[in-house]
Amino acid sequence: MRSVHAKRGRNGRICRQCHANCWPSASAIGSHRAASVLSAVLLTSLVGIGATPASAATCASLATLALPDTAITAQSVAAGPYTAPDTHEVFDLPASCRVAATLTPTPDSNINIEVWMPYSRWNGRYLGTGNGGIGGHIVYGSLSGLAMYLALNYAVANTDLGTSSAAGTDPRLVLIDHPENQIDFATRSTHLMTVRAKQIIEAFYGEGARHSYFFGCSTGGAQALHEALQFPGDYDGIFAGAPANNETHNQAGKVWNYAAFHAGPRGSSVGISGPQVSAINTAILKQCAGKDGGLTSDNFLTDPRDCAWDPALLQCMGTSADPATCLTAPQVSAMREFYQGPIDPRTGERILAGRTLGSEAASGQNPMAIEAASSPLALNTFAPYWVFGKDFDWQTFDFDHDVDIIDEEMAARLNANTADLEEFESHGGKLILWHGFADPTIPTLNTTAYYERLIASQTPGRGYGRGERKEGLHRTQEFARLFLAPGVGHCGGGTGAFNIDVLPALEQWAEDGVAPDRIIASKVVGGATTFTRPLCPYPALPRYTGVGDPTKADNFACVADGDPDDNQPPAPKYLDDGDNYPIVPIGERDHDREDGTGHQDNH
Repeated sequence: MRSVHAKRGRNGRICRQCHANCWPSASAIGSHRAASVLSAVLLTSLVGIGATPASAATCASLATLALPDTAITAQSVAAGPYTAPDTHEVFDLPASCRVAATLTPTPDSNINIEVWMPYSRWNGRYLGTGNGGIGGHIVYGSLSGLAMYLALNYAVANTDLGTSSAAGTDPRLVLIDHPENQIDFATRSTHLMTVRAKQIIEAFYGEGARHSYFFGCSTGGAQALHEALQFPGDYDGIFAGAPANNETHNQAGKVWNYAAFHAGPRGSSVGISGPQVSAINTAILKQCAGKDGGLTSDNFLTDPRDCAWDPALLQCMGTSADPATCLTAPQVSAMREFYQGPIDPRTGERILAGRTLGSEAASGQNPMAIEAASSPLALNTFAPYWVFGKDFDWQTFDFDHDVDIIDEEMAARLNANTADLEEFESHGGKLILWHGFADPTIPTLNTTAYYERLIASQTPGRGYGRGERKEGLHRTQEFARLFLAPGVGHCGGGTGAFNIDVLPALEQWAEDGVAPDRIIASKVVGGATTFTRPLCPYPALPRYTGVGDPTKADNFACVADGDPDDNQPPAPKYLDDGDNYPIVPIGERDHDREDGTGHQDNH
């Protein structure tokens, strides 16, 4: 069932989507070709795709399209096997037009974008896609790349975030003293990709896209929220997965974790081994599985906030009988800090949420924590280097003063913490937030705390009584919904169900006004689905009804427990992003400005 909300008339169509960089994995669903065939079947059976509009331009002629600060090349791609540039991945594609463009809105900018457009059976939609890490390249493959969505009949675009200079090098160092490149990375590349892609699409087809969507996870999730906040007219619907929108504090959190797991003499590692990780996870599940709304048979937690477990329960007792999986005192301390998250040691104020219990099982996704703690400080820990220079030393980082220094320099550039999406909402935009509840890389509770701020922004009189909050939640769910995925790691992985089709739900919401009240997630192992479970609109989570097969999503209800949950919200001072990048009103023709920044003149 779906709850229906009134919305001015839009023609609804449904398409299949499979996510970005991480889920579902190729091993979970078979080859890309098989996925494309399945998607095409779904498209044909569910939609009935219309005829291709008459082209206003040939593909080759797009190379002469005059756009500000933009150099274009265009290539007609025949149907069949196609080898992607740089990555040399091979895809089976429909006949299409591939446009590659380099954008130079500032003398120090070098933003690469690509726009792929099918010759026939275009579904009338434009899809912007996100990147991962610090970018540096166009995403062609995985199930977030251009090839996937072209095969689903979207006109699709991606950008390297203007950071190609950092590809294959140490990105922490390359962008030091390049503020314009840093702006390109955070916001400008995604917005200009969107503006140029729409112009190219209109030139090629002779008409613009009827609807525009954005899909991204991690860095792509941050791109998504920057778009909703700062360029609210760019997209009709946005999917923001595991968003790195609180980036300066995510960066501080990386240093915090690294320091916690390098607390030995002269910064030596106290990292946790694989067997110790398994012992930790087993102990957590033994204590809490089935007591948090999930099943006792689950090998993950449905709501880690309902679990209280102390790593000291596994501390070694110093006897010869101690197993190899017990924890030393420094390891107990490191795990506590991992779950606690960064705190100002002087004021006690929270800088960022900690990782949830259960996320340690997916820690292999996090190159600086748990069993991988002996590796160098992760290459995607960049903000401290951009602020303090190439000789930044994590051992001297002061969580009282240095976080403030990074915020003063970078918060307005990198963060999208402001929970005021009035312009996006007034535009009719719809936002789906998603986060794995066992994410070890970007704290899940950062996203729940952000959503709570959205609710507060919609609450009458900013009151927090039960009636006021209920109204604020209702208003928020009219345009923004958060879905938490129990047992799922960073943008996928983990032991929970993470294969989802989210674009159909987003499109129905934006085009038909049908809001998703559940999204079905599947766990696929070796090509076979082992169980399905609903993902529920926050604050609800799936709960078994007690009747029927517990491996089937139909036998779960979405239920919000009445207990207050600690979402570990940061102190207000760590949510101030400054005013260097004001929201651009929808009526302002920011995309026509020759500088391409989309920022107001008083910036």
